[in-house]
Amino acid sequence: MILKTPTFRIFQKNPSFSLMLLIGILSIGCKGDHKKDNVEVQIEASDSNLSEAQKLVNKTITHYGGMKNWESKKSLSYVKTIQSYDSMGGLIRTVAQSHKYQLKPSFKANMSWEQDGNKHEIVNNGNQSWKLVNGKIQEDKASVDNAWNSSFGSHYMVSMPFKLKDPGTILNYEGVDTLSNNRIVHKLKVDYEKGAGSCGGMHTWNYFLNTDTYQFEANFLDHGEGYSYTDYETFIQIDSILVTKERKLYASNKNMELTYLKTQYSNSDIQFDVELPEELFKVNN
Repeated sequence: MILKTPTFRIFQKNPSFSLMLLIGILSIGCKGDHKKDNVEVQIEASDSNLSEAQKLVNKTITHYGGMKNWESKKSLSYVKTIQSYDSMGGLIRTVAQSHKYQLKPSFKANMSWEQDGNKHEIVNNGNQSWKLVNGKIQEDKASVDNAWNSSFGSHYMVSMPFKLKDPGTILNYEGVDTLSNNRIVHKLKVDYEKGAGSCGGMHTWNYFLNTDTYQFEANFLDHGEGYSYTDYETFIQIDSILVTKERKLYASNKNMELTYLKTQYSNSDIQFDVELPEELFKVNN
């Protein structure tokens, strides 16, 4: 099943909206109404201790398949096609990358692709990462940083919204915004504590969620050295998990004014729980 979401641009604040509280509904068979009411009261009492941002994240995760379902997945593989454009709209290059992630019992990653007649590979064993070109480890700082940032960054994007539950995540619900076509979305600001992951305290994300389904419509990133805006175009359901299939990344300024389309991403051949040999996450020094 592929779900289409619209493309939006300009956001305006609507301060009059207040987020409705999540109401837990639990059906219990053959236990009696009194028991059911008690359980529902406990759920509502527990939910009342959550912030508006936490409630919103819980609804979003439920829409995407549920945390329990996501946490049961041991591995993930897919092909990521990347189309890069210049500021005049011209296509610079198209690259198809193979992404393979071990999710359980610990994170590991392997990314490989062909570009300009050379074989590129990024390996992350969870503690250290490497970039290789034609089998040779690249030891310059740019390659070392790229290996770390690309492997963790791609995993972060494909694992949304479940990564919003990671330790060190700072969530703030900032009300409702109106998009350029009068579509109304929830705005969720996401920061990270210093020391959380590899970029804690450096990146600030703003996610915009559909008010009916809680599905991602867009995000806006302040990565400390500039800004980018991403439209979520389509989604596909794999093993009861909703996964982003297509998204577009635009260059932007701090006011979320878009300048041009930089990159278009498309994920295909998405599979969970495939067997991944341990050799994928090792390099020959």
